[in-house]
Amino acid sequence: MKHYQKALSYLTAALTFAAMATGCSGSKSENSDSSSEFTSETGSAAEDAPKSDGSAVKDGSKQPELLSNAGDRYRELFSERDLSQEYGEITAEIAFNGNKAEITGSGASAEASVVTVTQDGVYRVTGSTSDGQIIVNAPKAKVQLVLDNADIAKSDASAIYIADADKTFITLAPDSVNSLSDGKNYYYPDDSVNEPDAAVYSEDSLTINGTGALTVCGNYKDGIRSKDDIVITGGILDITAVSDGIKGKDYVAAAGGSITVSAGQDGIKSTNKTDESMGFIYICGGNFNITAAQDGIQAETVFTAEDGVFNIVAGGGNENSTKTHNDDFGAMGGGRGFKDFGEMPEGFEPGEMPKMNFDNDIAFTANNAASENNTAESVSTKGIKGASEINISGGTFTVDSADDAIHSNGSVNITGGVLELSTGEKGIHGDKLAEISGGAVKVLTSYEGIEAAVISIAGGDLEINASDDGFNASDGKTSQDGMGTYSEGVQLNISGGFVYINADGDGLDSNGDLTISGGTVLVDGPVNGGNGALDGNNEIIVDDGLLIAAGSSQMAELPGSGSSQNSVGANIGSCAGGTLVTLADSSGQEILSYAPSKNFEHIVISSPDIKTGESYTLYTGGSSDSKENYGLYETGGYQNDGEAAGSFTADSVVSTIGEQGMGGFGGGRHGGMGGRMEMPEDFDPGQMQPPTGEDGMPEMPEGFDPGQKPEWPGKRGASEQ
Repeated sequence: MKHYQKALSYLTAALTFAAMATGCSGSKSENSDSSSEFTSETGSAAEDAPKSDGSAVKDGSKQPELLSNAGDRYRELFSERDLSQEYGEITAEIAFNGNKAEITGSGASAEASVVTVTQDGVYRVTGSTSDGQIIVNAPKAKVQLVLDNADIAKSDASAIYIADADKTFITLAPDSVNSLSDGKNYYYPDDSVNEPDAAVYSEDSLTINGTGALTVCGNYKDGIRSKDDIVITGGILDITAVSDGIKGKDYVAAAGGSITVSAGQDGIKSTNKTDESMGFIYICGGNFNITAAQDGIQAETVFTAEDGVFNIVAGGGNENSTKTHNDDFGAMGGGRGFKDFGEMPEGFEPGEMPKMNFDNDIAFTANNAASENNTAESVSTKGIKGASEINISGGTFTVDSADDAIHSNGSVNITGGVLELSTGEKGIHGDKLAEISGGAVKVLTSYEGIEAAVISIAGGDLEINASDDGFNASDGKTSQDGMGTYSEGVQLNISGGFVYINADGDGLDSNGDLTISGGTVLVDGPVNGGNGALDGNNEIIVDDGLLIAAGSSQMAELPGSGSSQNSVGANIGSCAGGTLVTLADSSGQEILSYAPSKNFEHIVISSPDIKTGESYTLYTGGSSDSKENYGLYETGGYQNDGEAAGSFTADSVVSTIGEQGMGGFGGGRHGGMGGRMEMPEDFDPGQMQPPTGEDGMPEMPEGFDPGQKPEWPGKRGASEQ
């Protein structure tokens, strides 16, 4: 019933205040007036909030000013009393002194060093005890505990146990230093009670605010836990816990404060699995320093951040990952190298065709994603996890995780903020969608940079460094045979923004469609021959924007003939990293200059400046005195001192210089699409068995050059006809 009333309150508040939301200034507005709060009993949007003069105001009398871009469901999370770092008239003074507690005032009683609060009011707590406790048992009451240099330890139970209340506030008095700790073993005298398991444990709503400091030691299990919600708007918190640092059931919401967490399991988490409208984490301010053996932040449903500063280390950081990239000839259509199904001859070079052992009946998966997703995780070590959704519109994030840095089983949506991610797995992973339209995202190290069934980049600044694929569009379900299988509904779309990728595997990899319709995309792709700077299981379409993709030549792919913007693919031989590549028109005018950061043999350039019918020359080497950004130089600085690598006339959408590798012409090397090599009619891609000779080797045409695509039987791709 309480959850139903909460949901009804959200709906009522949304209708009432739909036009009232203004700006979320996060931690900068910790003391500002804010939105109202519904009460669980009535669904009202008002709450009595004591002021410093002892009078009361209705929260509903204030316009919500703290939450700006929050959805309707979030703007009612913080009441004025939550956000106020002050407290009103004192109802009673609670003073601990060793093994006893003295109470002055009403509403509370003491038995030795155990204090029980039974009435609504404001209670100031001072002094220290090595075996004391505060119990709140005040049904339907709002209780405010003001910690003012209080040091409470309990050897066999929670230091603060909120058994029954409408809501409890733990307010940290100005300039105060407080501590709360529990014991390593709990004693439960009554089997019928709900067993607390945290240094601060609440059966009901809990708010922490104020300007003082609080150290919490969860020696038994959790540091701070509520079986309802937890709201944090102020204070300096230092939490150490054997299990979870901060754990709320319905939700955890923060609008300020400085929170440091060291947890043996998860840093901050919400746990409600039964109500889809709950189990979320919402943050619009505060500073978070989290070190967790498992997940840094875990929301059972949705994680939303509009502001805040986050420093997260999960699972010991990216160095604790065991994931490694295989560069042995690389992967054909699924992230597996030939070593997975064949043996390399002694002295094998990546440019050679390997001797394949086709007797091994290998089942390929889409970049291993299917097998990974079907493997139950015993321990999750992700930086930030939102099971159904992650939304980031602001804030600064520094995440170092053994597993994915940002992970959702549903969608990830980034519209703002600054993210620096280091991970042993994926920088950003969404099972369904990863969408970025703003902000700055830098993946410093990863196995794969961004992975989702649908990847959409519409804006923002991105730098992706990956030991395997930079972008991997994969549904994690469609089995990827040796040559790759087209996955219906899988998309990689780039329509805006600035994207730089440095990948040891494929730079842009889609098991479905790959479309570029705007923005600037720079790819420093693989140096090994089994991967390509571009890899699409369908025709690669480039309609607008700037694309430069450099890498090895053997599996290089080009945009397809269905593109509306002209491109050139050039096999220019072995070039060292840092070699300048300049495209100039027939008059010698510089169109663009780019210097890949790694060794490369092949480069793809697609630009609106390549005009149909015009002639162009590609130069390698030389120098430019212009400014550069990720290897892309401002035009006008080229010194005309490079060597001509080849010329072309843009008579068709896709032009070439030099022989193209197995990637062929027109994009999409798998399954014969877009001009890739075709298999015989009875070819079974799961077996990877093209025509073979008596020695078991693939039967290549006479005079076959590994740098060219083989002319195996079968109808040629449409773009070659």
